[in-house]
Amino acid sequence: MPTLRRLLLCSALLIGFILLGAQALGMLAAHRYLNAQLAQQGEAGVRTLAWALSHGAGTPGEQAELADELFGQGLYALVRITNEGNSAAIERSARRDTGGVDRDWRGAWLDMDAPEITREFTAADGRSKGVITVQADARRARDTLWQGGIRVLGLVLAAGVFWAIFAMSLVRWIEARTSRDICERVRSLAQDKDAALTGSCEVAGVDQALVDAQRRVAATVEEQNARIESLQSEIYRDPITRLSNRRHFVDQFRLALADKTADTGGHLLMFRQRDLAQINRHLSRAFTDQWLRSSSERLRRLVEEFGGPATLIARISGSDFALLLPHTSAPQASLLAERVRRELRSLRVPMDKYGWCRWALAMAAYAPGDNMSDILARLDHALMCAESADDDQVAPASQAADSTRIGEYSWHDALVTALEQHRFSLSAQPLHDLSGTLLHYEASLTLHDISGTDPVPASIFMPPAVRLGLSAECDIQAIRLGLDWLFTHDDALTIPVSLATLAQGSFFPRLERMLADRPALTMRLIIEVDAAGLVEQGADVRQLCDVVTSAGGRVGVSRLSQQFGAMEHLHEFPLSYVTLSGSFITGLLHSPGSQHLAATVVATAMTLDMAVYAADVPDTATQFVLEDTGVRAIRRAVVNSAHAHDLAHDHQWVPS
Repeated sequence: MPTLRRLLLCSALLIGFILLGAQALGMLAAHRYLNAQLAQQGEAGVRTLAWALSHGAGTPGEQAELADELFGQGLYALVRITNEGNSAAIERSARRDTGGVDRDWRGAWLDMDAPEITREFTAADGRSKGVITVQADARRARDTLWQGGIRVLGLVLAAGVFWAIFAMSLVRWIEARTSRDICERVRSLAQDKDAALTGSCEVAGVDQALVDAQRRVAATVEEQNARIESLQSEIYRDPITRLSNRRHFVDQFRLALADKTADTGGHLLMFRQRDLAQINRHLSRAFTDQWLRSSSERLRRLVEEFGGPATLIARISGSDFALLLPHTSAPQASLLAERVRRELRSLRVPMDKYGWCRWALAMAAYAPGDNMSDILARLDHALMCAESADDDQVAPASQAADSTRIGEYSWHDALVTALEQHRFSLSAQPLHDLSGTLLHYEASLTLHDISGTDPVPASIFMPPAVRLGLSAECDIQAIRLGLDWLFTHDDALTIPVSLATLAQGSFFPRLERMLADRPALTMRLIIEVDAAGLVEQGADVRQLCDVVTSAGGRVGVSRLSQQFGAMEHLHEFPLSYVTLSGSFITGLLHSPGSQHLAATVVATAMTLDMAVYAADVPDTATQFVLEDTGVRAIRRAVVNSAHAHDLAHDHQWVPS
């Protein structure tokens, strides 16, 4: 039962109980009053009759006449005159209808029998003449009490019926008004304000209306949740690749570093698309976006299949991606990094007729409490070193000294300051042929920090210089210092120049002016470039050869063993020597194919009047093989700090 109806019913029952109680109390008071009146009426009748008999009538006829006169008033049910001797002389009484059901039950229920009043009457001399008995008639009092009670009860019932009708009408009006208000509010929840509800707006349809409201509210909540997820997706995901963006990656990486539980820590793999700008220039932007999207999807599936549940892959900038590997050991991280490297290799697109687009990869381990900026700076520097190495092997972030693990912006400030204040110096190491004759010195550029710490070799600062477009300025500094060194020495000097420097158009005019200012020194100057430039930047290398040879200098080529494709272009350039180095030399002793290839290089170089040098020679046996092949100069396995790409990778995870 609804609460309102229950409240009205309880109120009606309470009012009815109060009215019936008041009626019962009123009838009880009236009953007592009427009983008292009947007793007084009997007393008055017996006194009147006794006075009349005492002052006159003494004969039986007179007594009978007085009794008839008193009884004839209709107020008495019994009039009895008993003379001396208790012999009944005269008696007048009303007949009792013993068969009247109504009389019987009303009399029994109301109990209005009046008492019999008895009194003696005397003669004038005071002698007792007899006894008078008078009883008032209670029927009229009972009828009066009954009729009054019936009237009051009828009035109460009429008031109750009116109240019931009023209460029912009020309840129906309130429920109808409430249900209409609920229906209107339910309709207002719907997107279509005019849509009809499945139930009515009466009380019986309120439940259905509430069901409709619940359904619509649930639909609205679901829609709002979908919008929230969509907004979160827009906030935390890259719009092109649909991978996590930098903001989400930084938040998750910060949580991983703040995790203090046992056995925490992990690895972070970063990989960079080195040729994204060139891809955008040669291919359409739509194709590039589609390629990035499909490549990211394949990488995401790879990570989901082989990575843990907490593994996160994100695009943190236009060409930089990051793979967060929490709670992973070095073997697990290296295995997944190798899979990512192979997948990236399979996702390459052709750049031109010479090769494919290139990726650079770097990995770092982290532990709880490590500094996020330091880790990212180390990874950024390792990526720059990987770019200079010109391969897709995973470079460890521990490759550089701790003092050089700074970010790109810090490198920019440090390099600009060093260039403005000329904080560079040049060191030279001699190179002898097999007979011990000095061939030339090999120069390496170093940077002196304003903090006064140990000098930073070129293998450390040249990768960020290439990344920041400052390689030409650094190479100009190296050539200027090299010319100063030639002024104080009588031997030849080799100065390496990066391929990124050759791509800057302002470099050649400046180089030409510097060489023209010191023509006597230029005769002993050797400019060395990477062999990859013969394939990828043939025009730039040819212009370099023209400038240097016109001034009387020479040009050499390093790392031919990392780009044997340059063999077919050797005849196009006036080169002084070529250098074999790296893993090709370290594995030469146990590879007949490499030995045959080295002999082919020597034969080709001799035909073109070029010398062949070997670097990174691991042992004496390999040295003997190279001597038999015809290599003119051999340098043992030491790190040449002038070349970032000559750094021996301290790769502790993935074998190449």
